[in-house]
Amino acid sequence: MGPPASVPQGDGLNPFTDDVCAGPFGVEEQRSVPGLNVDILGQLTATIDERQTSTGRAGGQPLLLLTAPRAGYGKTHLLGRLAAAANGQVVLVPLAFRLEDQIGISAVAVRGLESMARADATREGWTKLREACAGVCAVLVRRLIENGTLPCANPEQALRVLSGNPVEVFDEKGSARLIGEWVRRFESQLRRPMTEQAMKRVPAIPAALESWVNAMLNHALDGGMSHVAVLRVLAADEANEGPVTWLRLLGLWRPVVLLVDHLDAYYRNPEAGLRIASLLLDMSEMDGVHVVLSLNQDVWQATFGHHLPSAMEDRLTASQMLLRGIGESEAATLLGLRLRHSAISAEQAREFTAFLDVKRYFLGRPLGSVSARTFLRHAAKQWDFFQQTLASPPPPATPIQHPPAPEEGRVLPLMTDAVPVSDVEETQEPAEPSIFDTQTAAQMKMMAEGLAEPKPALPQQNEAPLMPMTPRPAAINGNGKHLPAPDTVRDEAPAAENGAPPPQFSPSSAGAFENLREMLGKLRQPSVPHPPGEEKGTHSVAERLADVMSASAAPVAAKASSGLPAPSRAPSPSSLPPPPSFAGAPAPAAVPGPVQAAAPAAAPAIATATPNAERDALLGRYEALRLQMAAEAVSMPLDFTKLADLIRLAGKRFPLVRFSEHELPGMTGRFAMCWSLQGLEIVFGLANFADGSYWRTLAGFAAGRLAELNLDAQSTGVSAARLKITTFKTDREQQSWAILQHSTAFPPELTSHVDAIHLDTQNVASLYAMQRIIKESESGSLQATPAQVMSVLARELDFFWKRVTRAG
Repeated sequence: MGPPASVPQGDGLNPFTDDVCAGPFGVEEQRSVPGLNVDILGQLTATIDERQTSTGRAGGQPLLLLTAPRAGYGKTHLLGRLAAAANGQVVLVPLAFRLEDQIGISAVAVRGLESMARADATREGWTKLREACAGVCAVLVRRLIENGTLPCANPEQALRVLSGNPVEVFDEKGSARLIGEWVRRFESQLRRPMTEQAMKRVPAIPAALESWVNAMLNHALDGGMSHVAVLRVLAADEANEGPVTWLRLLGLWRPVVLLVDHLDAYYRNPEAGLRIASLLLDMSEMDGVHVVLSLNQDVWQATFGHHLPSAMEDRLTASQMLLRGIGESEAATLLGLRLRHSAISAEQAREFTAFLDVKRYFLGRPLGSVSARTFLRHAAKQWDFFQQTLASPPPPATPIQHPPAPEEGRVLPLMTDAVPVSDVEETQEPAEPSIFDTQTAAQMKMMAEGLAEPKPALPQQNEAPLMPMTPRPAAINGNGKHLPAPDTVRDEAPAAENGAPPPQFSPSSAGAFENLREMLGKLRQPSVPHPPGEEKGTHSVAERLADVMSASAAPVAAKASSGLPAPSRAPSPSSLPPPPSFAGAPAPAAVPGPVQAAAPAAAPAIATATPNAERDALLGRYEALRLQMAAEAVSMPLDFTKLADLIRLAGKRFPLVRFSEHELPGMTGRFAMCWSLQGLEIVFGLANFADGSYWRTLAGFAAGRLAELNLDAQSTGVSAARLKITTFKTDREQQSWAILQHSTAFPPELTSHVDAIHLDTQNVASLYAMQRIIKESESGSLQATPAQVMSVLARELDFFWKRVTRAG
C-alpha cells in the first residue's frame, strides 16, 4: 500500500515495482482492472458452474486450458480473480510441480496441500488448508443431524449454521463457536460416526478414510503444523489411495478446482509434458474435480503441443482461452489504481499521469501486444525519473542575468552554420545556471535526442564517395569488359578550399537538416490528380518510390550526353554520380573539389569510362551473382530468409517507407515486418506455408492492425489506410499455398487483404543476387556501403518494388 502519508513525496516507495503475482490467493477484485480479460473470467466461471450443476459430467469441459503469449500477461492474477469471483463456492487448490517431483497423483496432493497450508485465510491464525478441513468436518456433522444419528434441540438452526462459514464454527472467537465447542467436547464420540458418513459418499479403504477424518478434525479444531505434517504423509501414501481420498473428501464440502501453474521449469521436456497431460486429463474425469491448466505459449509449443498424440492434444485444447494484452484505457485504469492505493498526493498523481502520457506510450503498438507487466515496468522506470526531477536542487537565489536584446538589424540567424565564428564569439553571454543536476540533464538530453527526426533513409550529402574496387592492372568487370586502372590516388580536398564545409560539419547539422525537411515536404505533396476509381495515396506512392529508385541513372545519362571530357586521374567526390534524389526535389549540390588539370585530348575513351568504372563494376558483380543464383532459384524452395533481409534493408533505406518490426505474440524471436506508406500498410508474411501456427498468429496480428487503422481513421476523420498481407510464392510453393488458402488460418474478413506475389526463377535469382551483394558490402568484402549498392542497383528490382507497393 506504500509508505505512510508523513513520508516526503520524494522519498516515497515506487508504486509500480510490484509487477509479479506470487499466487492466486489474496487477489482483490476492487484492486484489479475491471475490464481486463473479463470475457475469459466469465467463461471460466460459467464453465465450472455449468459442469457442477449438470448431472454427472455432461455439462462443461473437464479441463480448461488458459494460455498467454508470454510471461507477464496476468495468468496467475486471473486465477486469483477467479478465486475472488467464486466467493467461497469452490475449493481452490493451487498446484506447482517441482523438478524433483515424480510426476504423479501423489505429487498433486502433496503440492496442493502445501500451497493451501501457506495461504492465509480471512481470519488470523487460519489457513486455506485449515478452512477446508473445517468445512469437511462441518459437512459430516450436518449429515449426522440430517439423518437423525446426532440428536439436536434445534436442528434447523444447527443445519443453517453448519452450512455457513466453517471458520465461524471452529474458531474460538467465531459467531457460531458454541457448536464448535460442543464438537470439541464430544470429539471422541463423534469420530466414528463421522467416518461412517464419509464411507457412504467416498469410495476408499476404511482404515485410510478413518485416518483422514481424524487428521482433518484435529487440524480444524487446533490448527498447527504438526497436523499439517500428518496430512502430508497421508497425501503421499499412494498404496492406500491417499491422494484420491484427499480430493474426494474436499469434494464433500465444495467443488475442487485444481489450478496448475508455473510449468516453465519443464520447458523443452516433452516426456514430462506427456506425463503431466495424461495425469491432468485423468484427474479431470473425477466427480467434483475441475482442472485449469495455465501456461505460456512458448512452454505449450516446446513441451506439449505437437509432442502429444493428436487425441490427447484435442482434449487439452477443447476449451482453450488465450489472454490478450492491455489496451490504452486499461493501462490508464491500472495506472490510476496503483496511484490511488499508494501514499502520494492527488496533485502528484495528476502530475505523474501527465508525465507518463499513456496515450503516447501505446501509439503505434499493435493491439493486445503490451502485457500488464511490461507496462508496469515502464511506469516504474518513469516514476524513478519523475522522482529524480522532483529531488533536483532548486535554482540559485541570485537573479538570472538575461542577455540584452540584440540591436535592430543585428539579429542572430537560427542556422549556426551561416554565422561566422567571430560574430558568435562577440555575441556570446555567460551561460545561464542549470536547474537540473548532471545526471538528470544527461537523461533529458538523451530523451531529446531520441525525439529528433531520423536521418534520411537514402544517402544524401553525407554519403561517402563510392570507392573503386581493388585496383588491378586491366581489371575485368562482371560483363567481361576491361576497366582502366586509375593513374593515381585521388587527392583529398582541403577542408576550407572553395568554401567547402570544414571536416567537423555533418549533414545532421541545421542547414542540411532544413534541406532534408524541404525535400521531404515536396515529396509528400500529391503529384497528379487521382483518376476516378483509383484509391488515393497508393498508386502515386508506388510511382514516386519507383522514381526514387530509378533516379540514379539520370546523372549518368546527362554526363554521357554532355560530351564534356573528364579528368584523366581518378574522379573526385564531386565527379562521382550522385545518389538518387527525392522525387520532385532537386538533387543535392555536389561538394566542390580541387581544381584539376584538363584531360589530354588524345584519350577520350579513357576519360569517358573512368567516371562510371565503379558503377560498371557493381553492375558486373550483380550480373555475375544473378547467373550464379539462377541454379538455386530453379532447384531449391523459396528462401524467405533472404527475402526478409532484402525487405528489411529496403524498408530502412527508402525515404517513402516507414519500416517497423513487431514480435508475434507467443512466438519468441519471430517478427512481422511492416512497410507503412501513404494510404497503405504492408504486413509481410515470410514463412513456409505449412507452418499453420505462424500464419494464424500473423493473421491475428494483421486483424489487430486493421482494427487500429480503422479506429485511428474514425478519431482523425480521414479515410482509413489500406492494409494488405503480402507474401511470395513460386511454382514450387503453389500447392502448399492453395492448401493454406482453404484452411482456417485467414478469417473471412482478411481474405481480401492477402496478396500472394508470384515470382518466376529470373525474379528469384535477381532478388537473391541483390541480397548477396548487400551482404558482401556489409561484411567489407565489397568496397561499397549498402546504401551505395542500393543507390546503384535499386533500379534492377523495379519489378519487385512496384509489385509490392501496389494497392491491390
